[in-house]
This record gives sequence, C-alpha cells and structure tokens, in this order.
Amino acid sequence: MRLVQRLFFDPEPPTEEQLSRGRRCLVAESAVAGVLYSIGTGNFLTGYLGQMGASVSFCALMAMIPQAGCVLQFFSPLLFERMHQRKLAIWLLCATFRFSLALTFLAPMALGLQGPGAEGMALVLYTIAFLAAGLVTPGLQHMTLGLAPPHARGRFLALKDIVTNCVNSGCTLILGRLLDWQIDQGHAATGYAMVGALCLLLAALDATLLAATRENPVAFTSRMRLADIMIPVRDKTFRPILLYSVVGGLAGGFSTPFLVVYQMRVLGLSHTFLTTVGVVSAAAGMAGGWYWGRCADRTTWRRVMLLTALFNLSCTLGWAFIYPSFALWAAPVLLIISAACGGGATNASVNLQYACSPPSGKTAYIGVTAAMASIAACLSAAVGTALQPVLEGVLGPDSIRVMFVLAGVGGFANLAANGSRLPDTK
Repeated sequence: MRLVQRLFFDPEPPTEEQLSRGRRCLVAESAVAGVLYSIGTGNFLTGYLGQMGASVSFCALMAMIPQAGCVLQFFSPLLFERMHQRKLAIWLLCATFRFSLALTFLAPMALGLQGPGAEGMALVLYTIAFLAAGLVTPGLQHMTLGLAPPHARGRFLALKDIVTNCVNSGCTLILGRLLDWQIDQGHAATGYAMVGALCLLLAALDATLLAATRENPVAFTSRMRLADIMIPVRDKTFRPILLYSVVGGLAGGFSTPFLVVYQMRVLGLSHTFLTTVGVVSAAAGMAGGWYWGRCADRTTWRRVMLLTALFNLSCTLGWAFIYPSFALWAAPVLLIISAACGGGATNASVNLQYACSPPSGKTAYIGVTAAMASIAACLSAAVGTALQPVLEGVLGPDSIRVMFVLAGVGGFANLAANGSRLPDTK
C-alpha cells in the first residue's frame, strides 16, 4: 500500500526536479506507446488479419474501432474532472489498452482458433483495448500538458514527438523485416506470434514507465454531471473549434479505415517497404514536429492547424490517383508529407482546445471534442464500409479510391468554410 501511495497519491507537492524527471519518463513512455500503437493500427494488424483470411470489409471494420473507442471520451470527464490526482486511473486504463492489444495477436493462436472464431476473439480484444484508450485519452493528454513547461510547451511536445518517431521507426523497421522473412519462409503464424510477444513486453515496459512518471496534480476539480458534458457545445468561444473538428472527422472517416488495406492489397506494398518508408517518414515527422512546434511558439496554433490541414488533405486526395505501376515512388511522397504534418496537426488541435477552454473543465472540452469528432468519423466510416463492397462489384479495386475522393473533397470544404473561424490564439 505504501508503494501505491508513493507512486500514485504522494501528498507532497511535486518539486521541479520531480517534474523534470516525470517529463523524461513521459517522453520514454510515449515512445513505447507509439510502437504499440503503430503495431496495433498499421500494416502489422492488417497483415495479421489477412493471414486469418479476413475480408477487406472486416479489415475496415477493425480499423474503425479506434475511432469508435473515442466515443467514450464523452464520459471521460465524469471520471477525471473529479480528481486532483488522476495518475492511478490513467495507469489502469493504459495497462488495459496495452495488454488487450498484445492479446489480440496472441490469444486466437494460443487457443487454436481459426476462421470466424479467431476473427471474433480478435474483434472483442481489440474493442476492449480501444474502449480503454478512448476513456483514458483526455486524462492522459491533460496530464501531459500539465507536465509540459508553460513557456516552452511547443518545444517539449516536439521533443516528445521526435523521440517517439525515432524509437517507433527503428522498432517497426526491424520488426517488418523479421516478419517478411518469416512469411517468406512459410511461417506467417510464427511471425505474428512474435509480434504479439513483443507487444506484451512493451506493454509491461509502458506500465513501468508510466508508474514512474510524477504527475502535476490539477488545481481545479468539479463535480461534473452528465448534463455538463454539453457545456463545450454551448460555449460560443469554443464552438468554432468543435465544429471544425466534427466536420473534419466526418470527412476523414471515409478514407481512414481503408488506407492500410489499400496500401497492401491494392498497391501491393510489403511490410518491409512500408516500415522502411516509415523510417524516412519518421525523420520527416521529427523535422516537421520541431518546425511546427517552433512555428506555434512564434505565431499561433491556428496558423499551424490550417497549414498542416492543407498538406494533409492534399495527401488524402492524392491516394485516389496512386496505381501499383508507380506506387513504389509515389506512395512514399504522400506518406512522408503526411508524417511531416501529422504531429503538428495533432499538437495544434489539442493546444488550441487547451488554450480556449476554461481552467476548470479542460478535460471535458478536450474529451467532448474528440468524442464528437470520432462519432462523426465512425458514422462516415460505417457508411464507407457498407458502400465499398457494393462499389467493388462495379469498380473492383477502384472502389476504395472513391473513399479517398470523398474524404479529400469534404475536408477541403470544411477547411474553407470553418477553418477561418478558428480562434487566433497561442
């Protein structure tokens, strides 16, 4: 009990040395979590599902689940806004997420399941993982922002992203090559079991690092009621951010579930190719994260948000025009540009929400925004997964290209209509 109290409920206010050490632990934890997330949402998962014999629509259904889990961010404030010290709740939910993700790869094979049984178990475990992830995300983001140096938040977040990209690119590159080697030898099941075992080890390391992170307890708490969840919707100052995020999620949901399966099944890109390009993309992401963080410190997060959206939407639309004959050189261009802008776009969105929300209730504002954007994305993704098999009977592989066109055109319309209304603040 003393260990639990010392790690999670230290009654003494944190010293600057403890906060500095907590930032270092958080940077390392973010790197480990980044590898787990890449494995669980990228080409490794799609390849694993393909090895099970899953259809394109089932792969797209699994790809929807991370967005669907974000719906729980609606209710996250009911938990976190009541606590000064949130670390234990964050730790438990993060552990549920990481270990369930590892078991998604391990449990079906360990139990000898095949076909629909294996797919069903993977679906259940994956759903549990991302329900926990959705519930914990606002609290973890608030904890991260609370630890960041107030006058150098952009640089701290850029550094965190740089370390995460370095570790992520190295681990996934090695893992991709090992996995392709196992597949070439006819041992695909062994290769994916290796992926699951690595996820299990990383989950344990992540739990250790997060437990060692010294949180900065929040000064404001509130007895938030369920009706209070809608406060961000009624806040006229915050409403433009909320509208932009929701419409952006609605547009993006058409393409997101299909991207990786499109890369592997339509364009014929391998694990090794995607992870090798991922190394270059990681370098671009590090440079981009540093640039956008510095840009935000000099100007505003709104400027960063609009510029990164312009580049990202161009890449989304660009996937509709990539064909296997030139995918080996064209696909890396889109992946690298997206990586260079991805971290900046995410940090800009979270920081803009953080800056425009009141001191009490920030978790609610961040959580409700993410949840409503995810609901919109899930609705459009559900329409897309229902529409794609119908279009496939007419257009064949080109059916997925329609999803990228819908996402790109919708995103640009949102940028033109709602982007100019975003608040111009640091």
